[in-house]
Amino acid sequence: MNLTFLRNIGISLAVSSVVIYVIYHTYGSGAYLAMSALALSSFLIGYLEPHRGWMLALLQVMILLSVYFLKIYKPVSADLAMFATFAGCGISLVFSFVTGRLVRLFEN
Repeated sequence: MNLTFLRNIGISLAVSSVVIYVIYHTYGSGAYLAMSALALSSFLIGYLEPHRGWMLALLQVMILLSVYFLKIYKPVSADLAMFATFAGCGISLVFSFVTGRLVRLFEN
């Protein structure tokens, strides 16, 4: 592991904490805001690490699931938190993969 990858892990942790905050503090029709935060964070992860972005995406998925199952925060809307957590797992993995692939495509 090099210093750049460790820096990107720190960025991924910071972005994941922002995503957790957005998921657990939105209410009503805030699903759009939660999904947008997840998509933007996944795009950032894929852009930062085009080759190893899947590791950062798995880190984000583990953080999402651990916060949800350990009940660290009490969500404003329990249904929205459940939906955003489980939808966020797929969004994080797919969007980081697609963005990493696009970055690798445009590098050549």
